[in-house]
Amino acid sequence: MANIYELTESIKLLWDLMDQGELDDDVLKDAMMNSQEDLKDKLEGYCKFIRQMESDVDGISAEIKRLQDRKAVLKNTIERSKKVMQMAMETAGEKKVKGQIFTISIQANPSSVVMDEQYLENIPEKYLIPQEPKLDRKKIAEDIKAGEDLNGIAHLEQTESLRIK
Repeated sequence: MANIYELTESIKLLWDLMDQGELDDDVLKDAMMNSQEDLKDKLEGYCKFIRQMESDVDGISAEIKRLQDRKAVLKNTIERSKKVMQMAMETAGEKKVKGQIFTISIQANPSSVVMDEQYLENIPEKYLIPQEPKLDRKKIAEDIKAGEDLNGIAHLEQTESLRIK
């Protein structure tokens, strides 16, 4: 059996021959029916393949989510454990504890900027980072659909894609 590319070329060739009037109608009809049946079978096979791949993607996505959830639980457990350890050391007045395997110590973190309330009104311009304007494509589409004239700026394009039901 031919592959989908060969079948597509075969059907195109038959259409061309038909347009040129070089084939007997009965011969053309039989050839087209056979080619289209083969193509239908190939397309059906592709659909089965795609469905299986979609199922695999869904399974992988579910597993990724499960592992991400597990990762978050582990990270939270680590943070809580560290806080309990720090609280215990602070309560005992210890800054450093040497064990057989690990040395645990409480150290000062680097300074961090904490913004005071109402800071936006008082902050000097030199501390602001300028940003490029961001295009709102959704609003543009809504305005075009509502009849606003945006010629030379934007237009709507309708494309097509394959749907498998």
